Amino acid sequence: MPAFVDKTLAVVRESHPGYRQSDDMLRDSIRAGFKRALLHGLTTDEQLMEYVLVMFASAPNFDQHPMIARVLGDARFPIEVRWERIFEEDFDDFWGEISEPDFYDGEYWKDPTQPKVKPLGPDEQPTADDWAELVVGLKQAQGPGPYPPATQKELDQAKQDLVNAIKKRRETTPEEWDAKAREVAKSLPKKRP
Repeated sequence: MPAFVDKTLAVVRESHPGYRQSDDMLRDSIRAGFKRALLHGLTTDEQLMEYVLVMFASAPNFDQHPMIARVLGDARFPIEVRWERIFEEDFDDFWGEISEPDFYDGEYWKDPTQPKVKPLGPDEQPTADDWAELVVGLKQAQGPGPYPPATQKELDQAKQDLVNAIKKRRETTPEEWDAKAREVAKSLPKKRP
Protein backbone atom coordinates (compact mmCIF):
# COMPACT_ATOMS: atom_id res chain seq x y z
CA MET A 1 0.00 0.00 0.00
CA PRO A 2 2.82 2.55 0.68
CA ALA A 3 3.95 2.31 -2.95
CA PHE A 4 0.39 2.94 -4.14
CA VAL A 5 0.08 5.91 -1.77
CA ASP A 6 3.30 7.34 -3.26
CA LYS A 7 2.05 6.68 -6.80
CA THR A 8 -1.17 8.55 -5.96
CA LEU A 9 0.87 11.33 -4.33
CA ALA A 10 2.84 11.76 -7.56
CA VAL A 11 -0.41 12.12 -9.54
CA VAL A 12 -1.78 14.62 -6.99
CA ARG A 13 1.42 16.69 -7.14
CA GLU A 14 1.35 16.62 -10.95
CA SER A 15 -2.35 17.56 -11.10
CA HIS A 16 -2.15 20.21 -8.37
CA PRO A 17 1.38 21.70 -8.35
CA GLY A 18 0.24 24.65 -6.21
CA TYR A 19 -0.57 22.53 -3.16
CA ARG A 20 1.54 23.66 -0.23
CA GLN A 21 1.07 20.69 2.11
CA SER A 22 4.09 18.56 2.85
CA ASP A 23 4.30 15.12 1.25
CA ASP A 24 3.59 13.49 4.62
CA MET A 25 0.44 15.57 5.07
CA LEU A 26 -0.74 14.68 1.56
CA ARG A 27 0.00 11.00 2.20
CA ASP A 28 -2.22 11.15 5.31
CA SER A 29 -4.99 12.77 3.25
CA ILE A 30 -4.60 10.13 0.54
CA ARG A 31 -4.78 7.29 3.08
CA ALA A 32 -7.91 8.84 4.58
CA GLY A 33 -9.40 9.11 1.08
CA PHE A 34 -8.64 5.44 0.41
CA LYS A 35 -10.41 4.48 3.65
CA ARG A 36 -13.40 6.63 2.72
CA ALA A 37 -13.54 5.00 -0.73
CA LEU A 38 -13.38 1.54 0.83
CA LEU A 39 -16.32 2.45 3.10
CA HIS A 40 -18.33 3.04 -0.09
CA GLY A 41 -17.29 -0.36 -1.46
CA LEU A 42 -14.74 0.85 -4.00
CA THR A 43 -11.88 -1.64 -4.03
CA THR A 44 -9.78 -1.56 -7.20
CA ASP A 45 -6.62 0.54 -7.38
CA GLU A 46 -8.17 2.57 -10.17
CA GLN A 47 -11.30 3.30 -8.12
CA LEU A 48 -9.31 4.22 -5.02
CA MET A 49 -7.08 6.62 -6.94
CA GLU A 50 -10.05 8.13 -8.80
CA TYR A 51 -11.88 8.68 -5.52
CA VAL A 52 -8.91 10.49 -3.99
CA LEU A 53 -8.36 12.58 -7.12
CA VAL A 54 -12.03 13.61 -7.05
CA MET A 55 -11.56 14.65 -3.40
CA PHE A 56 -8.65 16.88 -4.44
CA ALA A 57 -10.38 18.23 -7.55
CA SER A 58 -13.74 19.05 -5.92
CA ALA A 59 -14.03 18.75 -2.14
CA PRO A 60 -12.97 16.07 0.33
CA ASN A 61 -16.58 15.72 1.42
CA PHE A 62 -18.04 15.43 -2.11
CA ASP A 63 -19.65 12.13 -1.07
CA GLN A 64 -21.79 14.01 1.47
CA HIS A 65 -23.78 15.89 -1.17
CA PRO A 66 -27.33 14.50 -0.85
CA MET A 67 -27.57 13.25 -4.44
CA ILE A 68 -24.06 11.80 -4.51
CA ALA A 69 -24.64 10.14 -1.14
CA ARG A 70 -27.95 8.73 -2.33
CA VAL A 71 -26.44 7.18 -5.45
CA LEU A 72 -23.31 5.86 -3.73
CA GLY A 73 -25.44 4.37 -0.97
CA ASP A 74 -27.99 2.67 -3.26
CA ALA A 75 -27.12 -1.00 -2.69
CA ARG A 76 -29.55 -2.13 -5.42
CA PHE A 77 -26.77 -1.53 -7.95
CA PRO A 78 -23.15 -2.70 -8.04
CA ILE A 79 -20.65 -0.12 -6.79
CA GLU A 80 -19.09 0.14 -10.25
CA VAL A 81 -22.44 1.30 -11.66
CA ARG A 82 -23.03 3.73 -8.78
CA TRP A 83 -19.52 5.16 -9.09
CA GLU A 84 -19.87 5.79 -12.83
CA ARG A 85 -23.39 7.20 -12.39
CA ILE A 86 -22.25 10.21 -10.35
CA PHE A 87 -20.12 11.40 -13.29
CA GLU A 88 -22.94 11.45 -15.82
CA GLU A 89 -23.99 14.75 -17.36
CA ASP A 90 -27.19 15.11 -15.32
CA PHE A 91 -25.02 15.41 -12.19
CA ASP A 92 -23.20 18.54 -13.43
CA ASP A 93 -25.33 20.86 -11.29
CA PHE A 94 -24.56 18.79 -8.19
CA TRP A 95 -20.83 19.00 -8.91
CA GLY A 96 -21.28 22.76 -9.26
CA GLU A 97 -22.81 22.85 -5.77
CA ILE A 98 -19.95 20.75 -4.44
CA SER A 99 -17.41 23.21 -5.86
CA GLU A 100 -18.93 26.10 -3.88
CA PRO A 101 -16.68 27.23 -0.98
CA ASP A 102 -19.53 26.86 1.53
CA PHE A 103 -19.78 23.14 0.78
CA TYR A 104 -16.11 22.36 1.48
CA ASP A 105 -15.36 20.63 4.80
CA GLY A 106 -11.67 19.98 5.46
CA GLU A 107 -12.50 17.55 8.28
CA TYR A 108 -13.06 14.93 5.58
CA TRP A 109 -9.31 14.85 4.88
CA LYS A 110 -8.98 13.03 8.18
CA ASP A 111 -9.17 9.29 8.75
CA PRO A 112 -12.89 8.37 8.72
CA THR A 113 -12.28 5.50 11.14
CA GLN A 114 -11.01 7.88 13.85
CA PRO A 115 -13.29 9.91 16.13
CA LYS A 116 -14.03 13.50 15.12
CA VAL A 117 -11.73 16.09 16.61
CA LYS A 118 -13.25 18.40 19.19
CA PRO A 119 -12.20 22.05 19.58
CA LEU A 120 -9.09 22.63 21.67
CA GLY A 121 -9.50 23.24 25.37
CA PRO A 122 -7.63 26.06 27.10
CA ASP A 123 -4.67 23.83 28.04
CA GLU A 124 -4.45 21.75 24.85
CA GLN A 125 -1.85 22.20 22.13
CA PRO A 126 -2.67 22.51 18.41
CA THR A 127 -1.87 19.59 16.11
CA ALA A 128 0.69 19.40 13.33
CA ASP A 129 -2.14 20.22 10.89
CA ASP A 130 -2.87 23.41 12.86
CA TRP A 131 0.78 24.42 12.55
CA ALA A 132 0.75 23.66 8.85
CA GLU A 133 -2.39 25.77 8.37
CA LEU A 134 -0.58 28.69 9.93
CA VAL A 135 2.41 28.19 7.62
CA VAL A 136 0.11 28.05 4.59
CA GLY A 137 -1.61 31.25 5.72
CA LEU A 138 1.73 32.98 6.15
CA LYS A 139 2.88 31.87 2.71
CA GLN A 140 -0.38 33.06 1.15
CA ALA A 141 0.13 36.43 2.80
CA GLN A 142 3.44 36.71 0.93
CA GLY A 143 1.66 36.84 -2.41
CA PRO A 144 0.34 34.53 -5.11
CA GLY A 145 1.59 30.92 -5.32
CA PRO A 146 2.56 28.36 -6.27
CA TYR A 147 4.42 27.63 -3.06
CA PRO A 148 6.75 24.75 -2.31
CA PRO A 149 5.61 22.26 0.34
CA ALA A 150 6.10 23.45 3.90
CA THR A 151 9.44 22.42 5.34
CA GLN A 152 9.89 20.90 8.78
CA LYS A 153 11.74 24.06 9.83
CA GLU A 154 8.72 26.20 8.83
CA LEU A 155 6.37 23.88 10.71
CA ASP A 156 8.58 24.00 13.81
CA GLN A 157 8.73 27.80 13.65
CA ALA A 158 4.95 28.01 13.23
CA LYS A 159 4.53 25.76 16.26
CA GLN A 160 6.81 27.97 18.34
CA ASP A 161 5.00 31.11 17.16
CA LEU A 162 1.64 29.65 18.17
CA VAL A 163 2.94 28.47 21.54
CA ASN A 164 4.26 31.99 22.19
CA ALA A 165 0.96 33.58 21.10
CA ILE A 166 -1.05 31.23 23.32
CA LYS A 167 1.24 31.92 26.27
CA LYS A 168 0.99 35.68 25.74
CA ARG A 169 -2.81 35.48 25.43
CA ARG A 170 -3.04 33.61 28.72
CA GLU A 171 -0.83 36.19 30.45
CA THR A 172 -2.85 39.17 29.18
CA THR A 173 -5.11 40.62 31.87
CA PRO A 174 -8.65 41.88 31.19
CA GLU A 175 -7.40 45.41 31.78
CA GLU A 176 -4.74 44.95 29.10
CA TRP A 177 -7.37 43.66 26.67
CA ASP A 178 -9.54 46.72 27.41
CA ALA A 179 -6.58 49.06 26.85
CA LYS A 180 -5.79 47.35 23.54
CA ALA A 181 -9.45 47.64 22.46
CA ARG A 182 -9.45 51.37 23.27
CA GLU A 183 -6.20 51.81 21.32
CA VAL A 184 -7.66 50.06 18.27
CA ALA A 185 -10.90 52.04 18.57
CA LYS A 186 -8.94 55.32 18.52
CA SER A 187 -7.25 54.31 15.27
CA LEU A 188 -10.58 53.68 13.52
CA PRO A 189 -11.98 56.49 11.35
CA LYS A 190 -14.59 58.62 13.09
CA LYS A 191 -18.15 58.22 11.79
CA ARG A 192 -19.66 61.35 10.36
CA PRO A 193 -23.29 62.18 11.23
